[in-house]
Order: sequence, then structure tokens, then C-alpha cells
Amino acid sequence: MPLDSETCRKFATRLREAARERRAGSPLSDDCPTLTETDAYAIQAELLRLTGGTRTGYKLGFTSAAMREQMGVDHPNSGVLLAAMRIDGSDLPAGELIQPRVEPEIAIQLGRDLRGADVTPEQVADAVVAVLPAIEVVDSRYRAYRFKSVDNIADNSSAARYVLGAPHSLADVGDLRRVEVQLHIDGRGVDQGVGAAALDSPLAAVAWLARHLAVRGERLQAGEVVLTGGLTRAHALPSGSIAEARFGAGLGTVVLRHR
Repeated sequence: MPLDSETCRKFATRLREAARERRAGSPLSDDCPTLTETDAYAIQAELLRLTGGTRTGYKLGFTSAAMREQMGVDHPNSGVLLAAMRIDGSDLPAGELIQPRVEPEIAIQLGRDLRGADVTPEQVADAVVAVLPAIEVVDSRYRAYRFKSVDNIADNSSAARYVLGAPHSLADVGDLRRVEVQLHIDGRGVDQGVGAAALDSPLAAVAWLARHLAVRGERLQAGEVVLTGGLTRAHALPSGSIAEARFGAGLGTVVLRHR
């Protein structure tokens, strides 16, 4: 039986207050072991309502095998990007988040709407207006990033901040599956990945998202940005550190300073 609206509101408020107070707590599933994905997305929707702000796109979580293994989940999920999450420039002020981690990602901006239960990667390619290098900053409202998949969905897939590099045309970048990236923290290489880590292709990841949203009667809209999923494991970014994602195929470099 789905959670009632009062319980969804209670859980969403708990997550919202944890973010405001920068205080991680226990997973919702500890209190509600029967929590389902449907419940989790209902809590996420209520959390976004409480948070307010303008939706600018979506983020995908756990599209890579490395991330699913790291966090112990078995399939992707989605969260919503809000205008306030985008970092203009390259500075993330220290103390704004609880336990920030960074992931290099390929971002896709759409030039037209995408909706339906049968959206294909080819249709996504036709809709792409720009490909951008990105660093996503995730931040769990659960202690030590301990959670089940449903907890993560309710927590808006750990969405927190993101920074984008310069836009490029899909034609100039070429096959996104082959785009390589190296992640450096404080000048030291800590991880590397390739575009195929995102559900075999960032285009396939966006197609998955479009189909996923269609189940709830929603769609991707022109102008929205999709963070297609981390290409490496997520790495902690302590205060005072600098993260740098160096992409191949001419995508360029994205820098994030936590200070």
C-alpha cells in the first residue's frame, strides 16, 4: 500500500531539515522497511515542493557499474536539478554541504522535448543541442552515505551542486561512448572513466530517463540539461581541495574549488 501524503510530507521534511542544518541522519528505510520506489519518488516530489526553485533539468544516478558497486544498488535512478544547484564559476563555498563528493560526467542539453515510453538513443541524438563536460557534487543527507536505493531516490538522488564546462556540438565530439575522462584532486589523478560507463552511452542514459519519466506522465523539455551519470566512483572533496575533470574528444576541462 502506497505511503499516505502525511507520511511522505514527514519524510520529505526530515530530509529538507537535514540539508538546511547540514546534519546527516539515518536512512528512511530504517523507520519504514517496506518503502517502495513509488513511495520514494513521491517523497522526492514532496521534497522538491518544499525546497522550491526552478527545475533546470535532471540527474541520473548509478548509471555506471562502478557507482552501483560502490553504493550497493542494482539499477539507475533519477533526481531533479534546480537552478540554485548550478555553480557559476568554479567555487563551492566551504560549509554549504554535509559530505560532498565529486563525479565527472557528460552533460547533455536538449533542443526539443522528448517524451514517451519508446524513446531511443537515436531520437536523443537528434534532440541534442549541446554536449558539455561536467562535475557533479553529490551530498547525501544520510550518515556515511549509508542507504538503500529507495532512500537515495527519496533524497533526490543525492543531488547537491554541479558545474558545467563549455558547450560543444555532438558532431564535434563524436561517439560519446569513447570519450575518456581523468579525475584529479589536488593535482593527483584519483580515477578515470569513459562515456560508455553511463548505461553504455550517455545518449542511452537520456533515453532511459525519458522512458522512466513517461511512466509518470512527465517529459524532458527543450533547454533542460541532463547529467548522464558519474563515469567514475564518487570521491570525497574536503574543504580546501580542488577537483579537476579532464575530458578527451575536445570536451575540455572542468575545475571545482571547494573553499
